[in-house]
Amino acid sequence: MQENVLNQDPVQSKKADDVIDIIELVSILLAKWPILLGFVLVGVAGGFFVSNYIRPTFSSDVLLQVNQSGGSAGLALGDMGALLDVASPADAEIQLIQSRRVLEVVVAEEHLSYNATPVALLPRLLHQEGRVDVGFLHIPKVYDPSAKWYLVASSDPAKADSTFQIVDPMNKVILRGLVGDTYRIPVAGDTFAIQILDMLAFPEEKFLLSESDPRQALDALRNQLTVAEQGKKTGIIHMEILHRYADRAAKILNTIADTYVRQNVEARSEEATKTLQFLEEQLPAVKAKLDSAEQILSSYRQEEGSIDLSGEARGALEKRMTLEGQLLGLQQKYQETARLFKEDHPTVLALKKQQQQIRREMAKLSEETKDLPTKQQEILRLQGDVNVNNAIYTNMMNNIQQLRVVQAGEVGNARVVDRARIELKPVKPRKMVILLGFIGGGFVAGAGLIFLLRMLSNRGIRSSSDVERETGVSVYAKVPEAAQMKKLKKFSLVEQDSEDMACEALRTLRTSLEFSMMDSKVLLLTGISPNAGKSFISKNLAALFAMSGKKVLLVDTDFRASKMSPRGRKHGLSDYLLGKITLDEALQHLDGANIDLIGAGSYSSSPSEMISSKAFQNLLNEMKQKYDLILIDSAPVLAVADALIASRYSDFVLLVIRYGRDSMEALRDALGQFDKANVEHKAVVFNRCIREAGHGYGYGYGYGYGYGYGYGYG
Repeated sequence: MQENVLNQDPVQSKKADDVIDIIELVSILLAKWPILLGFVLVGVAGGFFVSNYIRPTFSSDVLLQVNQSGGSAGLALGDMGALLDVASPADAEIQLIQSRRVLEVVVAEEHLSYNATPVALLPRLLHQEGRVDVGFLHIPKVYDPSAKWYLVASSDPAKADSTFQIVDPMNKVILRGLVGDTYRIPVAGDTFAIQILDMLAFPEEKFLLSESDPRQALDALRNQLTVAEQGKKTGIIHMEILHRYADRAAKILNTIADTYVRQNVEARSEEATKTLQFLEEQLPAVKAKLDSAEQILSSYRQEEGSIDLSGEARGALEKRMTLEGQLLGLQQKYQETARLFKEDHPTVLALKKQQQQIRREMAKLSEETKDLPTKQQEILRLQGDVNVNNAIYTNMMNNIQQLRVVQAGEVGNARVVDRARIELKPVKPRKMVILLGFIGGGFVAGAGLIFLLRMLSNRGIRSSSDVERETGVSVYAKVPEAAQMKKLKKFSLVEQDSEDMACEALRTLRTSLEFSMMDSKVLLLTGISPNAGKSFISKNLAALFAMSGKKVLLVDTDFRASKMSPRGRKHGLSDYLLGKITLDEALQHLDGANIDLIGAGSYSSSPSEMISSKAFQNLLNEMKQKYDLILIDSAPVLAVADALIASRYSDFVLLVIRYGRDSMEALRDALGQFDKANVEHKAVVFNRCIREAGHGYGYGYGYGYGYGYGYGYG
């Protein structure tokens, strides 16, 4: 067997330990299930309260589309539109939506600086609160900022939704008004003003009025608003807002979308207007330049007469006009690109290079036409100037006409795809999540308390193998909880419920003692410290030995805290040792247990002297002749010296230790005391155990033992 243990796989051993640990944790929690259940119920109550206390929040969303390639202006103007329509990335549009320019308008239009909050607790928990929409509110500044102003609905059920009264911080009614009207009331040198747009309330329902700074309302709106692009570079912007009221969420969001789109159109129309103004200012100069070129060409022809251009000259003129048109287009693209990028950007450098290439071709063309006759060269130059200036003038006139059309029908580069709608179900609170969270929190808190109490109180011995290894003394039994202990009506448990698990452990203990004691007659039972349950062990062992056919005497020497004598019987061992009563008067027969008992008696002073007296020794010698077994129930060995004195007359000492409470150090001290008293035959029994994986039995005892106090089964 030992070889199998030594050869066990360490990995399997570790897995087994892990399983044992989990089982142990579960066992500990189950043993203290009332505490755990209490915390879970508190969690249920807390989760229910919080989930209902949080006001419902509704969500609404809007979908916008931003045209990255340009609006109607760009489409109408063709090449010139590139000068007016600068593509706006979605990120830039998101920043514009969240800008003060847009949101300040929304705060003002939707009256977001004014609030009326219901204050009753029960309607809030039942989600039956009323609602008041405030259109305008001004609270006098002469009052302390923490002063509270209230609106109270009419007490008449028929008028509760149409009439109201205003209560000032002094709890005085200063105004009675109607929904829809605006009121201004002089108050302390200032003015209280209010307008209620709509009201839905129960009779006498109270609302707390508050006026916030528009900047604070804007920041609050910005925090409620979520704006993001859907997908990557799609130009589709999704806006979402959370609000207590579903209709208000939709209305606020639609106002934001409409304000943004309107400002987008106005901004683009303004750009077209500025461009139109610039073109109209430049048009006279271009027209004058065209007229001048035509006049010079006409004058030259009048002076020189009709000049026929050769095929080569006509080709050169057409080529020059083509190059001039290309150069004009590149210049327009360069102006557009220069507005978006720096001079060292690759696109800007490429446009510059293309312009230089066209200029070189024009210069080369001029070199090629030098071989033409002088008059043809001159007429070619003058005709080219006229054609270029005419093209510029014509293009500018077309652009002016197109810009006027755009100015009249501009729609911007953003449009609303999906408007906000009123949702039916709130998105918050998520009641089940909150409830489960509180239940889980209650469970964790309860488990934490159980383990904390266990760490503080159960730091003692729990392993019989540890006791035997550390002390060399055998552990005869581990006695679990008696299910009937709290309801025990008889002298011993074995009389009341012989099938109890504790009785089985006690029978094992009896058998072990029978083999160990053989012909010995005096058995001393003591504990390490009070509340170990040594009297419980003494009573039941006495009853079990009696059931096996032995004549048993149980002697209670725990004068300070006797747990043996039935209620109402005062005289006992101490009275006999002091000569107050006879032995027959001290001796009591218990019919149910079939044992004889000598209780502690009524005197508790000088117990050590009474136990060490010759009278006590003579009593034991006399009783040995009459009884098969004498059990001496003695005081805890580490508390007083009574047990050490009584051990002189004992054949065997049974030391009762409390499971999980008594420490190994205390056990060593107790055994050391008996070693000094030359006690050779002794054993240990665990009592008041709890069942734990890896440590055998155990349950928690409900019967108490307060050393020196009360009556019970210690």
